[in-house]
Amino acid sequence: MATFAMKGKAWTRQEDEALCRAYRWVLEDSVRESSQTSEGVWTRTSKKYYEFYEGTTPLNSQNHESCSSRWKKYLHPSLNKWHQVVLKAGSIHESEGNYYDEVCQEEELYMEDNSKPFSHQGCWEICEGWVLLPFKKQG
Repeated sequence: MATFAMKGKAWTRQEDEALCRAYRWVLEDSVRESSQTSEGVWTRTSKKYYEFYEGTTPLNSQNHESCSSRWKKYLHPSLNKWHQVVLKAGSIHESEGNYYDEVCQEEELYMEDNSKPFSHQGCWEICEGWVLLPFKKQG
């Protein structure tokens, strides 16, 4: 059984957003896009993560494995769930309602299937319309 010390500290919002920016940058790099291996993508992502981190040094040191794991097991599934909620709320409010009503509907729909509110709005703004349409397994 892994202890807290073995797992490391929890990712912060700022670290998650830096990871999203870095991963998007690496996958959109047209010079290497088609010839990148999965490990190469995550090695480059972990290096870019430090460049995109706003501040001096992240609280947690993240290698390519921790970046890959955070994206695949946590961020990408959460962002895809939110994306589905946004689509559903948009279709409900297509002809009527206002922005506030739509946001409230999105939050309600997300809470129906999740035990806590959506907490990655910054990551959503970075990734919206990029890796989430349609869902596909990334690197």
